[in-house]
Amino acid sequence: MAFHRPNTTQVPNPDPHPPKLNIPTYQEGPYVSIAPHEVAIADIQAYRIIHRIGSNFNKGPWYTSQAPSQYNDETCGVFGILSNKTASRRRRLFQAAGTKNIVAEWEPQFIKLFDLALQRIKADLQDGQYNFVKWWTFLASDVTGGLAFGEPFSNLKNGVISAMVQDIEAAMPIIGVRAELPWLKPVLNYTPTWCGNTWSARFDRFVGYGWDAVHATLDDEEEQAVPDNVIVSEAANVIVAGTNTAAMTLTYLTYAVLKNETVKKKLVAEVSKLLTDPRWNELENSPYLNNVIQEALKLHPGVPASLLRIVPTSGSQVDKHVIPAGTQICTRAWNFQCDPYVFEDPLRFNPDRWNNPTPAMKEHMMAFGAPARMCLGHNIARLEILHAVSKLFRECPQTALHPSTTEASMEMVDYFAIKPKAER
Repeated sequence: MAFHRPNTTQVPNPDPHPPKLNIPTYQEGPYVSIAPHEVAIADIQAYRIIHRIGSNFNKGPWYTSQAPSQYNDETCGVFGILSNKTASRRRRLFQAAGTKNIVAEWEPQFIKLFDLALQRIKADLQDGQYNFVKWWTFLASDVTGGLAFGEPFSNLKNGVISAMVQDIEAAMPIIGVRAELPWLKPVLNYTPTWCGNTWSARFDRFVGYGWDAVHATLDDEEEQAVPDNVIVSEAANVIVAGTNTAAMTLTYLTYAVLKNETVKKKLVAEVSKLLTDPRWNELENSPYLNNVIQEALKLHPGVPASLLRIVPTSGSQVDKHVIPAGTQICTRAWNFQCDPYVFEDPLRFNPDRWNNPTPAMKEHMMAFGAPARMCLGHNIARLEILHAVSKLFRECPQTALHPSTTEASMEMVDYFAIKPKAER
């Protein structure tokens, strides 16, 4: 179907020769009623109204279903807060930490992690093993650990999957099930915690990770703007969101480049000319590297699922469409980023399209979310992806796809965030 709610589903791999598509054909038009009180929208004019800064289209209740304790705007992490006004106040407390200047201060520490990740990848390649999902996930979790805890989780150093990473990987399907099958929530919430792999047990561990972050980074005597339990929720959210999204973007970018020899040669040629230890500014001035990243984000956004909002009490009129108050509306990154009226041959992996992007192309890119609720960690993700991609293709220019890596194995499974079907 042309639109979907965040759910457990498999979607065809859009690169480069897709089967009959379920994203987006636009045959149904930009406004589609997909349930009695839900409308999917793929109209950029409506998007501007719905997601503008100061919008009164608040988030839908789906977002509060992610964790048992996050049941209202006061206890939720910023991702789950429904009210845009409340979210704006909370975001102001965290925005400074995600600014480019602050993130740049972490660059030397992150470079050590990027170097270690490449060492691990090289060793695997020499042994004939190809598991980029593993090492990109370890890298992303260690970067997140550095930010949330003040030091990495040591997944790269130890080389084995930690309990925390296992919990993150298991959390995505559970989130989808909780949201789409609400009658299962009591079962998931109250299954005894001694059943170690249940949702309630995993949630308790996420709370523990959050408390670890609080104790590691906050002064016990320092007065906090929000209660510790809310900071715990925020820390747990950062750990989950910052790990899966960056890792999957890197995974699908690696796959797309290795699948296209022309793209790979151009990328290798550019990054091979970089300084031995390039910094953020130099990487940002590498045009083809940035084109490749932009195209990967276009076709493989870390969170391609629908953004759910509620029409305010006054109702809404967009173009000729009047939408009643209380209706749930959803906009989906893929529908805009693969709009055939904006992007020529939209499902082909073509970094050169970004040599001279039109204003419409730029506006239709929303891989890091909508303006009013944009990902607070987008600068962190940008730095992470720039360094990881440049290092991989500069130091491992002969890397090729393993014979076991096919379109079928890389088919995307969407649990709100994405992962390859083969999980490697």
